[in-house]
Amino acid sequence: MAHPLEPSYDWRTPVTLTGLGLVVCVGLLSGSGEKGWLPVAALLVALEAFFLAVVYQRARAYLMVDGPTLRLRPFRRFVEVDGSQVVAVRQVLTSHGPSYRILVANEEGRARYLVPTALLTAGHSTFFRWLRTQAPQAELDRGTRKTLKLLQVRGVVE
Repeated sequence: MAHPLEPSYDWRTPVTLTGLGLVVCVGLLSGSGEKGWLPVAALLVALEAFFLAVVYQRARAYLMVDGPTLRLRPFRRFVEVDGSQVVAVRQVLTSHGPSYRILVANEEGRARYLVPTALLTAGHSTFFRWLRTQAPQAELDRGTRKTLKLLQVRGVVE
């Protein structure tokens, strides 16, 4: 049975440290008795909420390969893509490295999905092995071809 790939980073440490920092800062602000401390504390809480939203979105990165099916989680629902449906692959540069946007042609028309390879352990090698075996017809852009050649030189992908 196939299993989803593990996230490539530890999200617990930054969340714990920023949460503790927020508690300390709000405690110091409230204990100071200075006028106007409440808007500053509210701003700190808003920044923490934004940070947690970013971390949550990254922690939800999902990729599972089960034979010809690639399973992703773009937002709230899971999407299954058959290799024969993939028309094109485009590289998307992120702060963690390259991820890939796939263009899929299915019964409903065309759809684009992000494959978050940069956020997952063994994401690149798993995705490219699936791509080579299940979707050889897919058109690859220049960055994707370059990454594929690099993985082939390293012996990760055939």
